This record gives sequence, C-alpha cells and structure tokens, in this order.
Amino acid sequence: MSYEVIYELPFLDLAAGFMKDDSSGVTALFDTVDQLADDPRPGTSFIRGEYARLRAGRYRVKYQIDEEAKTVKVQDLARLP
Repeated sequence: MSYEVIYELPFLDLAAGFMKDDSSGVTALFDTVDQLADDPRPGTSFIRGEYARLRAGRYRVKYQIDEEAKTVKVQDLARLP
C-alpha cells in the first residue's frame, strides 16, 4: 500500500532557498523523497526517536511516518557543505 507524502511548509521554504544555487540537487532531492510513498523506510534512512532521517545527495531530510493514516510528513531539510 502506498503512503501519501506531505511536504510541510518549513521544508518547502528551505528547498526553495536551496533551489537558487542547486536546482539539479533539489530536483534529485524531491525525486528521492517522492519514493518514500512506496517505501517510507529505505535502506538509506534511519529512525531517531519519533522521526526518520534520510540522506539524499548533500541533503538531509527529517520526516515522520504515520502508519495509521499512511502518510509521510516531510518536515525539515538541511544541506551539508
């Protein structure tokens, strides 16, 4: 069963800021995060408390999985140097 990926505003704001100087990286980031709909716990992610973290290229994404609602809430984004 597929999950719904929900992009929260703080994540989108950060992604928009990074898009200015790394559009191809941000496009690849969204491609990777969209795949969480089919597999919210890929081998490249890890769970820390109630959050999951995923590394996608030079970006790190924080998200929550809700099994009951079948949603993945993408909440935060950081870019590694």
